[in-house]
Amino acid sequence: MASTASYPSSRAGSTLPPFPDDLPTAPLVTISLRKLVENTSGVEHERLFSAAKSLGFFYLDVRGTPEGKHLLRQADDLFDLMNEFFSLPVEEKAKYDFAAKKSYFGYKGIGKEVVDGKGTRDKNEIYNISKDDLLSVTDPLPAPAVITTNRQTLTSYITTNTAILTTLFASLSTSLQLPSDTFASLHRPAAPSGCHVRFISAPPQDPSTRSNALGEHTDFGSLTILLNRLGGLQVQLPGTEEWVYVRPMPGCAIVNLGDAMVKFSGGILRSNLHRVVSPPGEQAKEVRRSLVYFSRPEHDVVLTRLRGGFVDELGDGGVEEVGVSAREWLARRHIGRKIEFFEGKESWEGSMGTEARPLVVSQ
Repeated sequence: MASTASYPSSRAGSTLPPFPDDLPTAPLVTISLRKLVENTSGVEHERLFSAAKSLGFFYLDVRGTPEGKHLLRQADDLFDLMNEFFSLPVEEKAKYDFAAKKSYFGYKGIGKEVVDGKGTRDKNEIYNISKDDLLSVTDPLPAPAVITTNRQTLTSYITTNTAILTTLFASLSTSLQLPSDTFASLHRPAAPSGCHVRFISAPPQDPSTRSNALGEHTDFGSLTILLNRLGGLQVQLPGTEEWVYVRPMPGCAIVNLGDAMVKFSGGILRSNLHRVVSPPGEQAKEVRRSLVYFSRPEHDVVLTRLRGGFVDELGDGGVEEVGVSAREWLARRHIGRKIEFFEGKESWEGSMGTEARPLVVSQ
């Protein structure tokens, strides 16, 4: 049974152990949301473009902007909501496990997905809440009262993330010498997509049996906005087999690019391998909780190279990729890791993204 320990909000003052200072950490650059919004200089946009091409991960300092103020306040509210949700009895949470219906949304208990081709089970609980559900693009899924009574808070959180994503999408579009609304036009909030809010909870692991809480992967979609307060996230440094921690930073979200941005840019932008392990040092004794917003292209968008600008000039050599829809990409990547549908190493490899599969091109 998962731990029901309470997780402190930042407004209450952190009681969590500090991140160790003696560990190698990922060289993430810090991008200022305020500087991107004010647009007084092209330097910050250039720094974002460089980070998106090199590691595909960066810190986004959200302080000093209305959107950032909302994001941090809403995160406190949602960490409190996570405490309530994950404290529910396992039997109650299991009512909202829709994996047998091949739904990406709802509850996933500990050990319900695999983290490698051997079938090793994961070590975290997840609750995915669909953007389409919250914005009434689709009919709502059944949900516990603690979620249904907080729909407005969750909806506001989506609105805040959408505003931040619009700024990031415009910057990356412009840096690729595409019209500034190129990426935003593929991620309209009112259009059906796989965008969602995710709650994650991972209890402390026995030191003698520790394994990855979440296996190595690239993200399925476009941009991911992560807020967490304990270590555990690791990235693999490009061109190496070295895994290093990503240190949580106050006032900053951790943002990374997903597979869709690789495909749209013809490989110019990077979706980097990452995984989740037990937190380092004394943090390993704590329940690790994370709040994530996943932005994904509209379901009917084909994941193929866009035309124009640097994408034509520097992308995949001008050879047209044979793309699949965002809906098909999400389904393939998701289903192969559910224990209900896992069929061994072949199933695991079939669920991989751009980290294992080069762009498929026509001859």
